[in-house]
Amino acid sequence: MKSDSITVYTIGHGRHAWRDFLALLQKYEIAFLCDVRSAARSRWVQFNGAVLSGNLRENGIGYEHLPECGGKTVAKPEDLASGIERILELSAEVRTAIMCSESQPLTKHKTPQANCHRVGMLSPLLKAKGAARIIHILPDGESIEFDESAIVSIW
Repeated sequence: MKSDSITVYTIGHGRHAWRDFLALLQKYEIAFLCDVRSAARSRWVQFNGAVLSGNLRENGIGYEHLPECGGKTVAKPEDLASGIERILELSAEVRTAIMCSESQPLTKHKTPQANCHRVGMLSPLLKAKGAARIIHILPDGESIEFDESAIVSIW
């Protein structure tokens, strides 16, 4: 799937209160959230899959858990490819963000490194398969774009 118009947003839930997280999604007009954690659970109950899905639905935002994109478990290549295709499919139709738990996409090292698999694993694959842009939403409401393939990553 190649398209010059596909943009994928990324966001980490971190320790956000629900209303603050929702405000970030609304600021960027996110219509669909792909949960790319290997397990849709968190110590912060508002980010557990069923609760998150319900809260998003109440606010007009779609939700899908894509565990095949998770970074805590090693995905089979064919499963990961399927997850990437699903993200691109959704992003071609509606404004979509992928979400994991880490709020910052990059570390604060002198030479920044990938802080999560959204940057180190998924973003390069999304770009290789057709995403024109990846926009990382930051906890303070700002956003950044960069060449993810140039970032040091453990993924």
